[in-house]
Amino acid sequence: MPDVGAGRNGAGAKNNNGQRLIGWKAIGQFLGCTERTARRWESDRALPVRRIPGGSRSSVWANAGELTGWLQALPTEIQVTLRAEAGSEEPASLSVPAPSVSGEPAVASGSGRLTRRPRWMLAAAAIVALAAVSVAAWEFSLLVMRGAPQSERTPYDDNAEARELYRTARFEVSTRSASGLTAAERGFRQLVDRYPDRAAGWSGLADSYLLMREFGSMSDEAAYPQAARAAHTALALDPKLADAWLDQAFVSWWWQGDSTAAFRAFDTALRLDPRSARAYHWYATALFGHGDYPQALRAIARARMLEPDNHAIVADEAWIQFATGERERGLARLERLAQVDPQFVSWHSYLSHAYLIESRDADYLREARTTAELRGQPDVVADLELAERRLREGGRQAMLDQLASDESQRWERGTGSAVVVAEYHALAGDRPGVLRWLTVAAQRRDHWLPGIYGFPEFAAYANDPAFRQIVAGLPHSTDRVASGE
Repeated sequence: MPDVGAGRNGAGAKNNNGQRLIGWKAIGQFLGCTERTARRWESDRALPVRRIPGGSRSSVWANAGELTGWLQALPTEIQVTLRAEAGSEEPASLSVPAPSVSGEPAVASGSGRLTRRPRWMLAAAAIVALAAVSVAAWEFSLLVMRGAPQSERTPYDDNAEARELYRTARFEVSTRSASGLTAAERGFRQLVDRYPDRAAGWSGLADSYLLMREFGSMSDEAAYPQAARAAHTALALDPKLADAWLDQAFVSWWWQGDSTAAFRAFDTALRLDPRSARAYHWYATALFGHGDYPQALRAIARARMLEPDNHAIVADEAWIQFATGERERGLARLERLAQVDPQFVSWHSYLSHAYLIESRDADYLREARTTAELRGQPDVVADLELAERRLREGGRQAMLDQLASDESQRWERGTGSAVVVAEYHALAGDRPGVLRWLTVAAQRRDHWLPGIYGFPEFAAYANDPAFRQIVAGLPHSTDRVASGE
């Protein structure tokens, strides 16, 4: 299970799009809730806040326009829930800025309708908010005077244009969108063409390829070899670059099925950068595919602690919970997250998988189609339309047969997976089909086979002698080198 993660500008109070709210108190006052609730919304609702460089975990700021956009983008039922949460506290109303003729901010009443506050309340709130922002700004200035870094250093600081290109490409990678990753790959390609002796650009290029196969339309067969070459080049240039070791670990595990090399690379990456959220994140997904569920949950929890606002980490944590037995909790989290940010592909990908396992076939087809559309895969959308027609005509069995047929055709073309074909047969209760396709996967060294313990569909076959014989040659947890968690 590889990673394998800015709000829209709202139309709120006049000229508030560029306003910075510094500190949890100012953010809470803007939202009409307590500091504690604002912190919880960051963790559970993807509230867009940012950390002050060099500050503590509580040193945060937010853009008022982004907060407004976040609120207005939420579905109505979620807004009602937030109003109820804020309404049980002091202050007792959730501010949801909306357009107004006069430019005066509007707020949401308990009934869900936008109402206006009296002008004296607005004036008082403005005085309090300005005071809070002033105090927080003073605290921030102290951080600056104490020498806190104002921006992250890059390997391209000797050239302003290259530095901006690198930072932009890194941001584009973080969007985990098909268009963002395509732009990132283009940016990193320019960097390695201009500075072929700098490892950071090569590692960024490897990241782009690894994520384009999951969040975009690039096939595994095209992405992995290019990622492997870029990671190898980065390590040759700088063997102390933690990110390059992570790229190598990802390729070793998910493409080459080499657990010894993969977990050794994870160990090296964590040793070089013990506070890397991405290292713990990718390590957790490999542990999950390896069948080390308790360690996977601990590692993903550590990743989220280090980077709580990372969508990809939150998505993978919810999926691991679902797949390892906490189905109700994991599914509920994924459904809530998909409502909060419907454009992030991982929620929909995991929801489609979960719904298929739960025999919620109409929901599966809806989420699978959304996933394919976000990834820019019109051919997959066409296949799903055919599967939907089969469901209407012949029920779940006919749909699973069609899905298995489509994946087997992709496998014959070199773009599919025998393990995924076996997955559909497992869901259909077809033991001979499962064993036949897993045998093919073992013979052809299908790159999904080492992660077979991450497929809940195969849990029913764990004690089947024929199944155990097929997976007997796979690396087990005892083969894994110990990592410094």
